[in-house]
Amino acid sequence: MGSRVSARGERLSRTQQQARTRQRLLEAAGEVIAEHGLDGATIDDIAARAGYSRGAFYSNFEDKVALLIALSDSRLAAFADVTLPGLLTGTPDEQIAAVARWLAGTEPPLEVLLLVELARQRLQSPERAEELAAAIDRVLVAVEELLTSYDPHGVEVPTEERAAQARATLAAVLGADLLRHLGAGGDARTLELLLAGIDAGVVRGTGSP
Repeated sequence: MGSRVSARGERLSRTQQQARTRQRLLEAAGEVIAEHGLDGATIDDIAARAGYSRGAFYSNFEDKVALLIALSDSRLAAFADVTLPGLLTGTPDEQIAAVARWLAGTEPPLEVLLLVELARQRLQSPERAEELAAAIDRVLVAVEELLTSYDPHGVEVPTEERAAQARATLAAVLGADLLRHLGAGGDARTLELLLAGIDAGVVRGTGSP
């Protein structure tokens, strides 16, 4: 098969074409899942949003669970590189408040939706439990790394304590999302209190003032 031409007039190799198709499908999936949830996001809708056929979807992903895992990994990288640096400016309290406001937007961030879906699919698809558990573990590791990289206190936190902080942070985020679904609100102030409490507990655990 011959190479195709990109929007900038560059000829793309087959590998580059496949990578571009996969990326467009991931972007389209993020939009459709944000609008309809994973159950409501059909493969036909995702492929159509990306401008491809159903066959193109299956050339890149085994099924929607495989897509979910790939999208979660992709969004983790984008969050660390693009979103988070813009939130973590100012004092520790200001950083916590900024993250809380981002998490408590009118619609939950796609990253939160994907984490909820990973957990739900792990329960509903026991034959894929190991694969989904590995994806959730990657989220935890990424959160640990982000907490270490952007620690505003500049204190040395033991590995086990940092891992506990990552788990507590995810629990706070998922808990706030559950409150949202229950109609009890998952507002920014609630999240700010939860995240501030976790942060204070970690600082106390290091013996820092």
